[in-house]
This record gives sequence, structure tokens and C-alpha cells, in this order.
Amino acid sequence: MDNKLLILPFDHRSSFLNEIVSSSNNPKKRIKEMKEMIFESFLFAIKDKNKEDFAILVDEEYGSKILRQSKKMGIKICLPIEKSGQKELGLEFKDKFEEHINKFSPDYVKILIRYNPINKETNKRQLKILSQINDFCNKNKYKVILELLVPPTEEESSIKNYDDDLRYQKTLKSIKEIKNKIKVSVWKLEGFKEEQWKNIISSINKSSKIVFLGRGESKKKVSEWMVNASKFKEIIGFAVGRTIFLKPLKEFEEGKISKEEAIKKIKNNFNFFINLWTSTKKNTNQ
Repeated sequence: MDNKLLILPFDHRSSFLNEIVSSSNNPKKRIKEMKEMIFESFLFAIKDKNKEDFAILVDEEYGSKILRQSKKMGIKICLPIEKSGQKELGLEFKDKFEEHINKFSPDYVKILIRYNPINKETNKRQLKILSQINDFCNKNKYKVILELLVPPTEEESSIKNYDDDLRYQKTLKSIKEIKNKIKVSVWKLEGFKEEQWKNIISSINKSSKIVFLGRGESKKKVSEWMVNASKFKEIIGFAVGRTIFLKPLKEFEEGKISKEEAIKKIKNNFNFFINLWTSTKKNTNQ
């Protein structure tokens, strides 16, 4: 198991189409170009660092070239297998998901699931899919990253403190239900307060680790989450994506900056969080 895992996730698909390249004449080509820009930024950022500490998370649809290149370079890869932009978990390649995992032999198989304990029937179907993935990954010795989002119901979305209170309580309950269906090596979770993290950590299996995600929040907000998360040895890193690359890519798409400037900005943003994580972890361990 990795003791440090700093992930640059750019497996976004539907959000790329909706947020960045919606006006492009050839959106698929443009997305591939932008994902290659992100990967170039990643390589610049880790150039003088221990590459064993880092990983990329990118999809096969737009990033197959990047996945193959990363394997050749000895960079850890995380491969998403869920269908993008769905409220309920479905597999990108349905009953052929095993074939697509084996094609790349990733260091981690990644699954994103939106899971609210209230939705019993939906969750029953989702847990069945997780069990199917678990059987395959256990048999073939693939490690699993499970990204858990706990969206509010329509009624809950009107509750002012949902993010701070209900989301935390529901995350705890969701973890307890999910961990019985799939062996999770790394949980990819939203940010929490220090006291909440203690209970979250107690709820996962002892062999599991955690990375926290950025949720597209501001650099300031993600930095706050990072400082809280760095206090726990069970939290081994982060997976921050849109906070790092979204603004530079939008500026590039709008013609405000050049490709080279966008790559540099993404690299600098990634380095900012690498340095913050490294320094806060060092101070915590002293």
C-alpha cells in the first residue's frame, strides 16, 4: 500500500463538455488536446520529485494515449470505469469492463459512486455493481479507489447546514454500507473538519487509506481541507483536479492565454498543493 499518493485527476468527461469546450466545433479533439496539456503540466511539476508519490487519474475515452505513455514512464495510473455524469452508478463499458481494465493494467481501478443512504432501491442496484467489480478486482489483484459523493435529496438540499452536518453523518453511514460489498484500498472523499475526520477514519477498514478530493472549490477552501487532512496518517494524499486546471483551461479556450501559459499555470497550481501538503505533513509529523 502506498504511504503517499498525490493524484492529479482529469478523468472528467461530461464536465469538460459542459464547462470548457461547449462552443468548440470539435469538442472531442479539443478535450484530448487539453488533457494532454494537463499531463504535460503534471510531468513538469514532478520532474525533480519522487514519481513514486504521484499518480494520474484519466479516462480511456480521451486519455488512452496518456495512459499508455504513463505506463511506459513508470507513472502510477488510476483508471475510472464508471459512466460519466450519471446520478446512479453504471459502468462505462457495461459487461466488458474487465477487458478494458486488463487493457491498461492500472495501479488502481477507480469508481465514483453517488450514494445517499436514504435511496434504498438505488443503492441496492449500486451495491450489486460494486460486488461485481469487487469479485473481479480481488481475483486479478487490482487495488480499488472508491470516490464517494453523498448528494442531498431534494428535501435535504434546502437545509442550510447540509454540507457541514448531514453530509458528514451520511458519509459515515454510506462507508459502513459500502465497505461490506467491496474491498477499498483508497477512499477518495470530500473534505471534513478535524473532529469529523477522526470518526470517518474509524469507520473504514484498517487496511484502507484515504485521499481527499477538491470538489472544484477555491484554492483557499481546498487549502483549509488540506491542512485538516494532513494531521492524520491514514490520509495519504489528495486528488485535486478542477481547482488546479479549470481556470487556466477556460482562459486558454477563450483565447486569453497561450497554450504554454496555460500549461505553466496548471503546473504552478499543482505545485502549490504539492508543497502545501508536504510542508503540513512534515510539521504534523515533527
